Amino acid sequence: MLIAITRLAEKAGNDADVCARFGHTCYTVSPLRADLREEAVGRFVEDANAGAFDGIFFTSALPAAVVAPRLHLPRPARIVAIGPQTARTLEESGLEPETLPTYYSADFAPHMGAWLQGKRVGIPRAAVPNPALLQAIADAGGEACEYQVYDLVPSGEPLDTGRADAVLFTSASSFTTARWERREGQIVIAIGRVTAQAMETAGVVPDVVGDGSLTGTLAALDLRGGKRAATEHLPGVPQAGLVVVDKPRGPSSHQVAAWVGEMLGVQVGHAGTLDPQVSGVLVVMFGPAVRLAPVLLREQKEYVCAMRIHGDADRAQIEETAREFVGRIYQRPPRRSAVKRSLRIRKIHDLEVLDVDGRVVLFRVVCDAGTYIRSLCHHLGLALGTGAHMQELRRTRSGLFTEDKALTLHAIRDACVAAAAGDEAALSGIILPPVLGVGEMPRIVVRDAAIDAICHGAKLAGVGVLSKTKYRKGDLVAVLSEKDELVCLGEALVDAEAYKPGDTGLVLAPKAVMMAAGTYPRGWTKKTGQKKA
Repeated sequence: MLIAITRLAEKAGNDADVCARFGHTCYTVSPLRADLREEAVGRFVEDANAGAFDGIFFTSALPAAVVAPRLHLPRPARIVAIGPQTARTLEESGLEPETLPTYYSADFAPHMGAWLQGKRVGIPRAAVPNPALLQAIADAGGEACEYQVYDLVPSGEPLDTGRADAVLFTSASSFTTARWERREGQIVIAIGRVTAQAMETAGVVPDVVGDGSLTGTLAALDLRGGKRAATEHLPGVPQAGLVVVDKPRGPSSHQVAAWVGEMLGVQVGHAGTLDPQVSGVLVVMFGPAVRLAPVLLREQKEYVCAMRIHGDADRAQIEETAREFVGRIYQRPPRRSAVKRSLRIRKIHDLEVLDVDGRVVLFRVVCDAGTYIRSLCHHLGLALGTGAHMQELRRTRSGLFTEDKALTLHAIRDACVAAAAGDEAALSGIILPPVLGVGEMPRIVVRDAAIDAICHGAKLAGVGVLSKTKYRKGDLVAVLSEKDELVCLGEALVDAEAYKPGDTGLVLAPKAVMMAAGTYPRGWTKKTGQKKA
C-alpha cells in the first residue's frame, strides 16, 4: 500500500523504514512548514548553557535537531524526549535522553512524578498553545519555561494525495490546515485520538485511528480489513484458548489484545498489563479461558530492564546494592499507576546485573506479580546515592510462558490469513490449550463419567477422582480430564490427604468451568444420581 504521510519536510525521519517493515511504501506531504525563530532559539540555548534548567523537555525531533548541537550544559539536567525519533536525534548530539512511556505531552508530568517539585523545566517547542502541559507541570510543583522556537506556517499548496492508497494525518494541525481531496476508496488515517477528534469535528470520520505512534498506527491499518463479529470465529479457532504475544513498544496492552481478538474473531482478555512503552510477554485469553486471569495474574514475572543512574558508580557497587534488594521489599505504586497508592510487600526472587555501560545498567529481575519495576529503579538509585530511573523494560517471562515462545502480531496475522485460506493447521502453533495456563497449580484428574456433571456446576465427589496432587482445604485446584483437558477450577472442600480416590463425600466445588456442557456424555442420572448403565 502506498501511504501519503503528513509531516513537516524537516521531520520525515525514518517513516520509509517503518512502513517497509509492514510491507508498505510511503511519501511525505507537507501541509505545514516550520519557520525557525532564531532569536528564541538563541535565548533558549543561552539560558540552558547558563544552567537555568533542571530538566529539558523536547516534544519533537525538530527542536531537538536545532537546539541539541548547541548545548553545553554546565550541570546535569534530565533530558526527556517524546518518541524514539526525538530521542535518537538527541543522542546524535551526545545527549542521554529518557523517552516518555507514551507519545503525548500530557504524560510528561506523570512520568516525572515527585521529581518536578521545585524544578525548572525548559521546553523548546512550536508556537502552538499547550496550556494543559504547562498547568500539569505547575500542579506538580514545577516551573515550565516555554520557548516558542518555531512557527507552523500553512504551505497553502494542494497536497499530492491523489496517487496514495491511504493518507495518514500525523497531527490535528496538519489536518486542519491541509488542502486535499479524498478520492473514492482512499483510506484516511488519524495517528492518534487528538487528530481523530479534529477530523471528526470537521465531518471526516477516519477509517483507522492509531495509538499516537507510526508503528502502532500501521499495525492498526494492517488489521483494518480483517475485523470479524465477536461471535464469528475464524475457521480452526477453538472455543477457548491462550495466545502468548510478544507485545511491541508503542500500543497499549488493551490495544494489542483487541487486535488479536479481531484477527481471531473472538472476544479476548489479557493477563498482566504492560505500559505502552514496555515490550514482551503478554498472555491473551479467549472464550472460557478468560476465567484463568486470576491465576495468570498471580504468577511470577521476569523482566530485563535498562536503568539509567544519575551519577557515577562502579559495577561492584551496583551489584552489591542489587543483592540487598533480593527478598521481601516494600513498594508503593508510582504516581502514574492506575491503582491505589498503598504500601505493599513484594518479593524479589532474583536480581542479576547483566551489564554496565557508563550510567546505563542492564539487569534481570524475577519478582512477584504486582512488582513495580519503575519504583524498583527509583529505590535502587536511592540506595546507590545517585538517583535512577527506568529507561527501558521488557517482560521476558510471565509464569511458565517465556519470550522465546511469544509470537509477534505479524506472525499471528500470517497464521490467521493462512487459516482463512483453508490451512487448518495454521493456528496449531498459535493457540494454546487452556490447561497450559494453570502452571504448577494443584490438580485433580477425574473420570470421564464425572465431567458433564461438573460442567453443569455439580460438586465433585471422591468417587469421581482418579488421582490428585497435594493441596489444602480452600486451595484453588485445577480439575483435568484423563486427556489432560482443563475441565474447571474449583475450591477444595477438604485436604487432599483427607480422602482417597473412590471415596464417597464431596471434595471440590467448581468455581470457574472451562469446558462446555455436553463435551463428555452424561454419566449420572438427574433423579437418583446413579451412574447410567
